[in-house]
Amino acid sequence: MRNLYQQTPAQPLTHVTLLLPRTGACLDPPERQGLSRLMGRLMFMGAGGLGNTELNGRLERLGASMGFSTANDHFALRLVTLTENLDAALELFLLSFREPNLDAGEFDRLKKEQLSGWIAEREESKQIRAQEVYLHQIFRNEPTGYLPDGTAEGIAACRVEDVRAHFAHLFTGDEPILAVLTDLSRGEAQERVVERIVQERTAREGTYPWEGFEPKNGSGRRVIIVPDKETNTDEIVFGAFTTCEKDPDWHVHRVITHIFGGDMNSRLFRIVRGDRGLSSGASCWYESAHGRCPRDRMTPFSIYTFPAAEHTAEALPLVVSLYEELVAGGVTEDELALAQKALINSHPFLRDTPQKLLALEADLALYGVDTDDEASNREKIQNVTLADVQRVLRQTHHPEGFTMVLLGDPHRLEPLAAGIESVERLETITYPKPLQDG
Repeated sequence: MRNLYQQTPAQPLTHVTLLLPRTGACLDPPERQGLSRLMGRLMFMGAGGLGNTELNGRLERLGASMGFSTANDHFALRLVTLTENLDAALELFLLSFREPNLDAGEFDRLKKEQLSGWIAEREESKQIRAQEVYLHQIFRNEPTGYLPDGTAEGIAACRVEDVRAHFAHLFTGDEPILAVLTDLSRGEAQERVVERIVQERTAREGTYPWEGFEPKNGSGRRVIIVPDKETNTDEIVFGAFTTCEKDPDWHVHRVITHIFGGDMNSRLFRIVRGDRGLSSGASCWYESAHGRCPRDRMTPFSIYTFPAAEHTAEALPLVVSLYEELVAGGVTEDELALAQKALINSHPFLRDTPQKLLALEADLALYGVDTDDEASNREKIQNVTLADVQRVLRQTHHPEGFTMVLLGDPHRLEPLAAGIESVERLETITYPKPLQDG
């Protein structure tokens, strides 16, 4: 087990995070997407014979809390406690992932709650719906595009027996990573935490979904329409696989992203909202930077805006043309200078607390991606030229082949989508029935 440590002398707290690489939502069965998240929640709802109420009551009296997070490619177990109560809190933490009750009654209640929350969240946010469909589509419905909260059908299909079987394979695969943030010395943390969490692993059967992953952009443009006839605004999200954060030119990609859609001074925001008034916002990002795919894998570059329905006919071709113009013509000297200043000035805030330093160490351990220190970042960003930007854009960005998702009234959107140049596939899909039924 790999061990990471950071000290916070002024805070009498201990944070323990056990990271399990090469697990996560990508291992959910296709028909039971959301199983990993259900498993994580059920693990902390009673353990070692202690019921949910008793377990959480003991934690509260200790000034402690525990839980989990799951990404597509890894799983994390977390404990936060007053350091003075570390030993007792750690016992409960160990109990929760070594002897969870995985109780059928608790599972039934949890499943209803998770399904209701899934539906409510998507009823409240069209952006979540559009970007969920976008990720499924750009990853061609492969496990590499599964979202941690799953699908309505997947959650509904899960049984407590599935959770128990899934848990039995949780500690398989790569070596776990233990990260400790505490006011204890390194030696005390080693003795009181690390030596007590010696987590053995076993070999995983079968292949891991990210092994042999090959992104597919296609030669043309794919447009998927998600019907929502009641909306006053439409969702537009599109993109394609471009690069990986281990690319030697990653700093150039950071500059490009900042210029095109990274803040309120970006080209997208300035033109779509400022000059045209078509939408309240427009932005772009790399999905790996949002934690939606591993940082050491090829990541989609995504563009997003949400125009008023009456403005979509103008906004849709505009954002596509702005992207085409970016790749064909690059950026201006003024845009480059402003981006360089912003990326240099903001970089120190990535390392200004022990918590952030530990997070960077965890990313390095998970993905082999090392974040530049301040001096290296300054040198790299300052040395980016207009020619560098143009070269990287033309090598990695290919706007003639992208996946686009439009959410809104299909009667309005279908002719607009058909008018986009080089569309090789146009499809209107049905969103999950539980959401339609409300």
